[in-house]
Order: sequence, then C-alpha cells, then structure tokens
Amino acid sequence: MQYLIFDFDGVIGDTYEAAVNAHVEMGSEPTIEAARVEMERYFTTKPHHTRSHTLTKEEMRAEYDWVSRFGAIMHKNGIPLFKTFVDEICKIETKYKAVVSSGSQQYVLPALAKTNINPSHTLAFENHHSKEEKIEAVCRDWGVKVEEVYYITDTLADVFELRDMIQPGKLIAVSWGFCSYQQLATELDERYILKNPSDIHKVLTYA
Repeated sequence: MQYLIFDFDGVIGDTYEAAVNAHVEMGSEPTIEAARVEMERYFTTKPHHTRSHTLTKEEMRAEYDWVSRFGAIMHKNGIPLFKTFVDEICKIETKYKAVVSSGSQQYVLPALAKTNINPSHTLAFENHHSKEEKIEAVCRDWGVKVEEVYYITDTLADVFELRDMIQPGKLIAVSWGFCSYQQLATELDERYILKNPSDIHKVLTYA
C-alpha cells in the first residue's frame, strides 16, 4: 500500500499567476515583476513559519490574517488545475491520499472539489502553519510512520523544510510548479523529479 501526500500549489493547482496577481491586488508588492521576484525568493528558501519558527504570537496572528485575505483573493480570481496530473493521481490504486498546502483553505478546498482525487485529508494553513506537523497529523490518522509516506512537492522551500523528515527517495518534486527542473536538481536526485505527469507511476516504484 502506498501512502501519498501531495502539496497543492504548483502540483495539483496551477496557482502561480493567481498568486502573482493577488500580491499586487493586496498591495504586498507594487508591481507584477516585484511579485514574481518575491515569489522566487520565497519558494527557493526555507519558510519562516516551520515548526521551529521564532515568530511571536502577534506575528503569527498577522500571518494568519494575511493568508486569509490572500486566500480570499485567490478564490475570487479562480485556480486552474494541472488536469493531466490530476488524472494520473486518480489512477493510483490507494485510498491513502492527502493534500496539504501553505495556502488558505478558501481556495484549496473549492479547487480540490472539482477533482476526483478524494483525499482523506486536506490540510491548509488554517489547520497548521508548518507542513511538518500537518504531515504528522495525517500519518497519525493513517496509523503509519512518517518514514512510510511519499511527499510530492514543487518547491525548494519544501525540500529544505522536509528533507530531514521524509525518507530519501520519497521526497518527490514536479518540474511544472514554482521551481524549475534545474533548480530542483540542485537539491534532489534527478530520478525523483517528474518531467511529465505520467512519471509519477515510475517514480513510486523506486523507493
């Protein structure tokens, strides 16, 4: 039995352009180009809201408020799906599929409802700020060790946060998300970077 946890943004949901526009609409970045630069920085460095974060309670409240407002704009703008990859996910014969996101459930849940993935869990920023703790929560409910799960992402930020937690060969990246194949290959074995959606079936046989 395979235990699969998918990131949402950049893996299942094609959220890049919606996020760029949301940054400008919120006023957090002055221009589209500035928003692209900030997103490049964010998705190639370890996130500041991990389990070991040093944010104060006030800073965390501000973080939740920002994500909520950002999520409302994302939902309004609409999120297209990487439909070809969604179709490949649905072909995998396991009931143990979960989705996690650093984004808001305001846009993640409606987008997933348009698919047939039917994850057992969908955990967004509102459920917990760190992906480490979201993954642990899913594993507790599944009754499995973290070492048994695959995690499919699209960013170096996730690689930096999770590579000491997810077993080698089970941290898998996709090349169509926020980070390029070349960027991902600086930190991951190229065997575990999907060039095409159908590669997921081959990669799941490696580990």
